[in-house]
Amino acid sequence: MEKFSYRFWRAESVYAVSETTSLAFFPVHRLDARRLRRNWQRAALSMAAEDGLLRRLDQALLERLEDIRLTPQRVLELGGRTGLLAAALQKKWPKAEIVSLSVGGLRGGRSEWRLPWQRYPKVLEGELLHLPFARQQFDLVISSMVLHWSNDLPAVMREIRRVLAPDRLLLFTVAGSASLQELNHCLAQRDAERQEAVRPRGPLLPSLPGLGDLLLASGFVLPVVDREQAIVPVTDVQSLWRQLQAMGSGNPLRQQTGGLRGRGYRERLQTLYQQQFCLPDGNLACTVEILFGHAWKNAVTKTQSLNG
Repeated sequence: MEKFSYRFWRAESVYAVSETTSLAFFPVHRLDARRLRRNWQRAALSMAAEDGLLRRLDQALLERLEDIRLTPQRVLELGGRTGLLAAALQKKWPKAEIVSLSVGGLRGGRSEWRLPWQRYPKVLEGELLHLPFARQQFDLVISSMVLHWSNDLPAVMREIRRVLAPDRLLLFTVAGSASLQELNHCLAQRDAERQEAVRPRGPLLPSLPGLGDLLLASGFVLPVVDREQAIVPVTDVQSLWRQLQAMGSGNPLRQQTGGLRGRGYRERLQTLYQQQFCLPDGNLACTVEILFGHAWKNAVTKTQSLNG
C-alpha cells in the first residue's frame, strides 16, 4: 500500500485563552455510530501501523507528558483506536491504573509478555457522551484523534471534566478545520456544478481559537492550544481516498450523498484538484492540521473556601 510521507511543522506556537473570550459555535453532528464503528474496525490493522499517522500522534502526546509534572494514580484514555497509547502509559507509570475506553469496538490486546504481578490496561467499551464512570475518578484524561468524531464536542468536554479530579489534566489531539481543505473545496465545487447542495463528508472540525474558547467555556482553567500542519503529497484523489479509509476516516454521517458516483464524477474531481492544488513535482497537495490541547480542572474546594 502506498504510504503518506509527512513532515510536521509548528504552524502557530501557542494560543492561550483569556477569560474574556466567548464560546465559539460548535454544531451538533449527525454521525452514525454503527458506520463509524464499521470504518474503524475495517481499518484496525492499518491504524496501528508503526509508521502510520495515528502512531506518530500517540508518540507526540507521550512526549508532551515529559514536560508536565504529573504522577497519576488513575488514567483514562479515551478512544482506544490502536490500543498502543494505553500500553505506553502503563509502561510509563507501572503502578497506575490505566483504563482505555474504546468507542469504536476496537480492543487492543496485550502485545508484550508480562509477569503476573505487572499491571496491564483495562479495556472497556462506551460512549464519549456518557462516560461510565463516577465523578472525579481520574488524574489524567488523554485522547488521541478521537474527540472530533463525537456528535457533540461541548457535551463531551463537560463529561471529561466531570470524571476528572480537581487540579488534574486533560491532554488531547484532534483534527483541525484546515485538514483536507483542498479536497473539501473541490467537492464543494463539484456539488455546485451538479446543482446540488454542498454536503459535508465528515465531522465539522474545530478551529484553533474555537477549541480554546470551548475549553474555557466548559469550565477548564489554563487552557492552551497549539497546532502543527503538514502538506502531504498524494498521487491522485483515488489514492487519497484509500489513505483516509486506511485511517478509519470514511464518511460516518447519517445523511450521505445520494447515489453512487460514476467515473465521470471522479475524473472531474481529479481535474479540479489538479488545476488548483498541484505541487511542483506533479503530486497533489493535501493539508493535515493537528490541534494539540491541554487544560486543567480547577480545584473546586479552593474556590468554595474563598467564597466562604
